[in-house]
Amino acid sequence: MLERDRRTSVDTYRSLSTLNYDRDIWEKINKTLYQKTSLNCDVIIDDTTLREGVQMSGLRSPTPKEAAEFGEKLAEIGVERLEVQIYSNAGRQAVKLMQDIGLGPRLAAWCRAVKSDIDEALKLDFKQIGISHPVSFIHFEKWPDKKLNELVARVSESVSYATEHDLTVFVHGEDSTRADWRFEKEFVNSVADSGATTYRICDTIGVGTSSPKVGLPQGIPAKVKALSEETRIPYIEIHAHDDLGNAVENTMATIRTASDLHLKKVFASTTFLGIGDRSGGAETEKIIMNCYLHHGITKWNLSNLRGLARHVADSLGYFLPLNKAIVGDSVFEHKSGIHQHGVSIIPIMYETFPPELVGHKRRIVIGPGSGRHGIQLRTEQILGRSIDYKDSRLDTLVDLVREELDKNQEKPEIEDDLFHRLIEESGFKI
Repeated sequence: MLERDRRTSVDTYRSLSTLNYDRDIWEKINKTLYQKTSLNCDVIIDDTTLREGVQMSGLRSPTPKEAAEFGEKLAEIGVERLEVQIYSNAGRQAVKLMQDIGLGPRLAAWCRAVKSDIDEALKLDFKQIGISHPVSFIHFEKWPDKKLNELVARVSESVSYATEHDLTVFVHGEDSTRADWRFEKEFVNSVADSGATTYRICDTIGVGTSSPKVGLPQGIPAKVKALSEETRIPYIEIHAHDDLGNAVENTMATIRTASDLHLKKVFASTTFLGIGDRSGGAETEKIIMNCYLHHGITKWNLSNLRGLARHVADSLGYFLPLNKAIVGDSVFEHKSGIHQHGVSIIPIMYETFPPELVGHKRRIVIGPGSGRHGIQLRTEQILGRSIDYKDSRLDTLVDLVREELDKNQEKPEIEDDLFHRLIEESGFKI
């Protein structure tokens, strides 16, 4: 029985998973190979690359034109909300450019709980804003002379002022994962009563945990559940930092908990490539791909992910890590002989999904670990046609590759120009 099932499933994957990409065929594999759990809530991506992301030290600030291009490309992917800053001339110019190309309804201004910030957002014709304010006692040491009720009143009054001017208001609870729930509950209910539609859980220093066994304030599922059951706020958002490497995990935990609670929608505050203060936050592309692969959400355009990654990196002077999941240069590079052999048989053996799905490319890297299968596969890529595994010219090419690697043992791989020359020396015509 098992042997029969093994052959049936593998034969199916061998017939479908080929080196030539076809989106319809891939979706058949996707539905068969990966279990999908439907979500009982709508996931809204609230990308904050143009606010949180550009705050990362070491990055070049985008020009207004570049910022508008980022916004346009994020919108092309299908990102529903774009959070931006409005405190510099460049930021305000970028807002105007984005509004001119039709992105106005997606834009959200980041504001402090002060009337002047809200007035600036109104002046710039925003329809929605986020009002950010700490909720932990540690952060309240910025205002040691203020009573708790004064701090709550200040934020609630700001929310009321904004809603009176027809703005949709999100409230960001800074350092929520270290906040005293007795106070935070009072705070959230107050801003909800003042007209806020959404409360953002801000895991400001990345100490939140996805474990359902952990209680408040650090337990993300516990926080979502408490906000849903004990406050009057309509919607919940998560803004997770990556100080412990858990930003994506905590964002997905929020989404899944919201689904379990049958909330109508949940917002995920992310940045492209995870750029942002200190170690950054949850990557927009990772949340989108997790929702697609594990939960079957297909509303976002995946084919632009790699292109936007390179665009953001090149424009901001950001070093895109080679092994950055989904969009890094080496994500679909295969250097190990075992991997190269596997990919030549069934690409999904070592690829979670086809590189073309996210606008990427597969690359076979010829190095010390490469065997005959890998050299054959790379040669076929260059020639654009199949060659016989027993072709004597392939014997010659394998020998030439080995000689070259033995001569230059410090070289991690054979560069394309050299490999092209070796191909021709072995008798193949490019």
